[in-house]
Amino acid sequence: MASHTQAELEAVARDLWRDAPRGAVVWLSGELGSGKTTFVQALTQAAGAAPARSPTFALVHEYPAPDGPLIHVDCYRLKHPDEALDLDLLGLAARARLLAIEWPERAGPHAPLPHAHFRFAHADRATHRELVRVA
Repeated sequence: MASHTQAELEAVARDLWRDAPRGAVVWLSGELGSGKTTFVQALTQAAGAAPARSPTFALVHEYPAPDGPLIHVDCYRLKHPDEALDLDLLGLAARARLLAIEWPERAGPHAPLPHAHFRFAHADRATHRELVRVA
């Protein structure tokens, strides 16, 4: 894993938004507080959308953007993978410019296959995040 500053994470998000095909699914994995939602905030900025909100209570947030919506799903609170069926992840991906899924592991086989999969971790310095693209 490589350590990244906020500015470097924003650059990764800009590149991802620019290069990902319409309907791309992006998995965001990692421990609590490791930067997944911060990365989604960088994606909304790259998309020209309203700033991302923390998905504390709502599992799905949609951010309209000029190139199409960025949809952010947080599966952390799913107790069983079958609960992901209620989210209709395939339907969300079909209408999204980009679908970002935090904690995709919790959706099990119901999480659409990713265009990209990023794994986040805490870094030694509070101003950095560890990030690796695993797919």
